[in-house]
Amino acid sequence: MLFNTLKFAVFLLIVFMGYRLIERWRLPRTLWLLLASYLFYASWNPWYLILIVASTVLDYAIGKGLTRTDDARLRRGLLIASIVGNIGLLSVFKYGNFVLENIELAAAALGMELHLQRVGVALPVGISFYTFQTLSYTIDLYRRKIEPARNFSEFALFVAFFPQLVAGPIVRASEFLPQLVRRPRLDPSALGTGLAMILAGLVKKMVIADSIRHRIVDPFFAAPEQHGLLEVVTALWSFYFQLYCDFSGYTDVAIGAALLFGFSLPVNFDRPGQTFSPLEHWQRWHITLQNWLKDYIYIPLGGSRRGPSRTLLNIVAVFTIGGIWHGAGWTYALMGLYNGLLAAGWRRFVPRAKTRPGLLLQGFVSLNLIVLSMIGMRPYPVSQALDALRAFTRFQPSSGLLDATGLSFVGMAVLLHYSPVGIRDRIRAWFAEAPAFAVAVAVVLVCGLCALFAENADEFYYFQF
Repeated sequence: MLFNTLKFAVFLLIVFMGYRLIERWRLPRTLWLLLASYLFYASWNPWYLILIVASTVLDYAIGKGLTRTDDARLRRGLLIASIVGNIGLLSVFKYGNFVLENIELAAAALGMELHLQRVGVALPVGISFYTFQTLSYTIDLYRRKIEPARNFSEFALFVAFFPQLVAGPIVRASEFLPQLVRRPRLDPSALGTGLAMILAGLVKKMVIADSIRHRIVDPFFAAPEQHGLLEVVTALWSFYFQLYCDFSGYTDVAIGAALLFGFSLPVNFDRPGQTFSPLEHWQRWHITLQNWLKDYIYIPLGGSRRGPSRTLLNIVAVFTIGGIWHGAGWTYALMGLYNGLLAAGWRRFVPRAKTRPGLLLQGFVSLNLIVLSMIGMRPYPVSQALDALRAFTRFQPSSGLLDATGLSFVGMAVLLHYSPVGIRDRIRAWFAEAPAFAVAVAVVLVCGLCALFAENADEFYYFQF
């Protein structure tokens, strides 16, 4: 059930109307949202519910165990059980076939022939996201940083809350569970802001991101050997802004939909292109993932506390893990390694400029180096990624890829990204305060605009991760 479909709009309306009838009672509203979340997830494949329920039961039980004992060895064992159970499920379904394929290739290189049985189930949507959420719960309980969930239904809703279930933001228990205790805030201001964010996210996705993908990005990557330097540079920049509008658009819809039910989700994007170093950029792109990796991997590895060399090594390790998190393929791992080396090398060898022109130059160079890594975000083998890179060596006339219409959508994405944040805030404030009739007219107009682009509608890009 995609956010950019009429089916989801009807689903959201039904869930919202039912919620408003029972929102004053804590248990009924929790169970209503949990039922809706499971129905939402089952719309992809009902069998996926087995995995998410299994993960939920495992970590709820382990959480109970962690709160009932002070025995250090037992607590450590429970934490290890949570890590092994969650990462084990994720590894089997996300990386199992990739590992088996590489074992066969290694055996073939040694002169042996192997035919290993593959995992016959498609990657469950959202498994990377809810796995990190449940892990954060048990780790924080182990560290005694949070209180346990009061009951199973509230913990299950934390894991499965449908607005952010399949592509984030990655929510911590400390952020979500306290909101279940108090009566939700459902005033007109919150509803208006939520509606504005949903509409903005749909425009980003359906009008801008999908148009860039169909007009420039997919045609380039379908046959990179036919294109030259100008087109590969433009295609990669286009891909960068397609990903930004697609993923930040999803996040806007998720945060907006959560607001309709009185829940606040964490910010996931903060204009990453307006930064001056690779590390700053990634601290503003998919913020909840970067914070998760920092708190649960970078800091336990030693963070910046063990000297400059160890700090740089930790940065490279965390970025590489982040790349592998995106998918089962060498391109994802190499993308993570590249960005880790870039971030660590920039931190070590590039002092921050002291003048505005110098900062702008640093930001431009930094962003171009990051855009180059976007090749790794395509779900392709390394050989096809190299085909795209070879386009940098070809100086040839345009093949017709760069037409005015496609470039105009890229221009829209650039203007959107670099526009003052005050414009966004004023639009949300208008929706929060405008009369119902004016809001209804705005909704009809925006939905009509999105309908014009519905034939090019794709899944949100991060669903594959």
